[in-house]
Amino acid sequence: MTGRPDLRVIGGGAPEDPVVRRQRFEQANPGTVILPPAAGRWRAVVPPGLIPGDGTRTTLGALDLEALMNQLEEICPPDGLSAG
Repeated sequence: MTGRPDLRVIGGGAPEDPVVRRQRFEQANPGTVILPPAAGRWRAVVPPGLIPGDGTRTTLGALDLEALMNQLEEICPPDGLSAG
């Protein structure tokens, strides 16, 4: 026991596999390239203007695929609505 509370998924069901999320995202967003991990980090290159607050930045990074997918789906939601 670690002293931490158990994590629960809100809304029911198990979290979706990040590999499945990646495949779906890549099909829906062909302008984004998700690179295999290098130096311990996942990276994605997105078209300019997608990253809020920075119109020139084109790269996102995360330590794991799930965290990278969270960032990508925040700027390009799977339902097609803007994250604005």
